[in-house]
Amino acid sequence: MALLLGLAAYGLFPLVALLAHAASAHARFTGADGLIGADGVLGADQLQYLAWVRDAASHGLASDLFSLSPSGHVYLQPIFAISGALVRLGLSLPLAYLVWKPVAIVAMFAATVAWARRLFGDRLAARAAVVALSLFLYTPLTALFSWTQIGAPSFRFQLYLLGYELLAANKLWGYVPSAFGLALVPVVLLAAERALDGDRGRRPRPRPVAVAAGAALLASWLHPWQGITLILILVGLAVARRGRGWAILAVPAVAAGLPLGYYDLLSHTDPAWRLAAHYEVIGRLPALALLAGLGPPALIAAFGVRRPRGVVIEQALLLWAAACLATYFVNDSFAPHALQGLSMPLAVLAVRGWQRLRLPAVLGVAAIALATIPGLAFDGRKFIRTAGSSKLVQYYLPPSDAQALDWVAAHAPPGGVLAPTPFAVTIPGQTGRRVWVGHGYWSRDYVDRAREVDRLFGGWMHPAAAARAFVASTGATLLIADCRHRADLSRALRPLLTSTHAFGCARVYVLRSATR
Repeated sequence: MALLLGLAAYGLFPLVALLAHAASAHARFTGADGLIGADGVLGADQLQYLAWVRDAASHGLASDLFSLSPSGHVYLQPIFAISGALVRLGLSLPLAYLVWKPVAIVAMFAATVAWARRLFGDRLAARAAVVALSLFLYTPLTALFSWTQIGAPSFRFQLYLLGYELLAANKLWGYVPSAFGLALVPVVLLAAERALDGDRGRRPRPRPVAVAAGAALLASWLHPWQGITLILILVGLAVARRGRGWAILAVPAVAAGLPLGYYDLLSHTDPAWRLAAHYEVIGRLPALALLAGLGPPALIAAFGVRRPRGVVIEQALLLWAAACLATYFVNDSFAPHALQGLSMPLAVLAVRGWQRLRLPAVLGVAAIALATIPGLAFDGRKFIRTAGSSKLVQYYLPPSDAQALDWVAAHAPPGGVLAPTPFAVTIPGQTGRRVWVGHGYWSRDYVDRAREVDRLFGGWMHPAAAARAFVASTGATLLIADCRHRADLSRALRPLLTSTHAFGCARVYVLRSATR
């Protein structure tokens, strides 16, 4: 129970902090509760989720709202679709998405407990250690380099990224689909074991096969890297068992493959997905970072490796760790994401390794504390420092900006929007409108476009004819200037404008093409 309360406190901590700060600053909370990157672009992920939810509320299927180029309503994702339905029923957009957070907390905890119970039975202390490490493992050297700021900044970032990916609990910070994906992997493995045990006893057991298939389908749909990992585990089980039970294992393997095929189809047929599929923002980490981050826990875990002797869950345990690493080295797209979930098999092996070395239990408690608390505390401090600024529009909208967006959502003529960054990233979720540039992965030529649009709204684009030509070239019909960009564009753009609407320090410019 203490670990469940700890997971709930950690998972809800960002939301409580953001809501409290929004209330004190009299700002609107956007609904994003992930940790924003230094450049502000990575923090746009949750605002993309909210944009998908808003679009799903209107159309059932979602499209990319971070481009004015044609993009079909082709994206179906269970969480976003259900949240979209809740929005249609009258729930606010942030609440319709954030309602999944407590569900994910319970799902992650229950799945981890079931995983630990299967491998350690009635040994309560060992089970508690596995649950703690599975959920909160944050490699000690990552925490050390983060706190002390020693070493080169690039190496510290690499270690931090490794620790961030390995920490299962922080998927509750803005990445609820990933949290569900992680929780579903042990469900698949435990259900597959039950199905194979039934097959060995010549008693057909369709229920665990159906559970394994359904969980594999959802895990892959919500977080494709878990789908790839599951397929590798299931294929590995079929090989290790020399083909026995292959038909049972094929069912969840095929189920995991279906969403992967869907995402691959999107990347070849939809322009927005084709663009996003070619981004490799985060490549593989160098060997030194992997060795420093994974080395210490892997050293203890190595002593916990033992021959599976034909036991399905023991085979799956080793294959899970191997599949995470194989996915990391084989998959080029955001390779570090493949390490998500590695903490669960690593925790089991580390606890077994500690037991095999017969080290004192009190040292075990200290080791678990060292491998969890410093890293969790660092992320907590980092979040407080990041979220404590009302200037971060990814989290907060001041009253004037919120009023401008409400007017656009309810009263403005139809059409796409041109707005400065990073303010533009909030517009699709708040209004349902497309933006010319807004998201680092989903807006074409983001860096170049952001630079030009910020020149315009900063009042630095001269002469006026150049500003008008630029605005006309974007195809936007509305311009929105937030309170951080107070340059008056009315004079420069007068030949293009039909009206200007002021909302405190925010402005909305309506172009003539919007009224035709």
